[in-house]
Amino acid sequence: MRNQRTPIRSLVTSQGTCIAMDDGMIVWETKLSRKTLRLHCIATVILGMQDDDGNVERMFVGDGNGQLHVLTIPNLVLEKTIPIAHTALRAMCSDSENDFALLIADSSGKVWRYDGVSDTKLLFETNRSISSIRSEGSSIRIQSVWEQCTFERDGLLQNSHDASSSFGENTLLRRLRERQKLDEQRERAESQVRLMA
Repeated sequence: MRNQRTPIRSLVTSQGTCIAMDDGMIVWETKLSRKTLRLHCIATVILGMQDDDGNVERMFVGDGNGQLHVLTIPNLVLEKTIPIAHTALRAMCSDSENDFALLIADSSGKVWRYDGVSDTKLLFETNRSISSIRSEGSSIRIQSVWEQCTFERDGLLQNSHDASSSFGENTLLRRLRERQKLDEQRERAESQVRLMA
């Protein structure tokens, strides 16, 4: 019987590719080898961390149960599993204030900090569905559907930009340009018909 796994997350590096399957299987493939590891949950986000030489040495895998799995590369060994939240982890990035710390966003809009040493710390709640997160000095930028928000580390909203309105404006402008081109084509066709008559 053939196994029907579906890739749901992937991370491509110069050293190899990490693929998370829909049955909890994690695959690390290089040109020379293929390693597998089964997590008993489905991955929702993957982040690779490089050493000083630029080689990926760790993979952080967030799952649908709110856990963070730390995997060592290239042997693909589960180093540890840390409970972070009670909902799925959706986005991760390295913390610009500490190279060894992570910022993690869950599906309920909470932003967490994990440094590998102390307990995981809840930084703030956004009450938004977070799809990506980025650390920029003392600020944290998140993407939530069409909205881009910048927060201070205490959760104070610095600014917010809703890109959905510009998308709607662009659609309207595109339709106006299309209509103008059609009108020009119609006028040219009508003028050619008049010349022929």
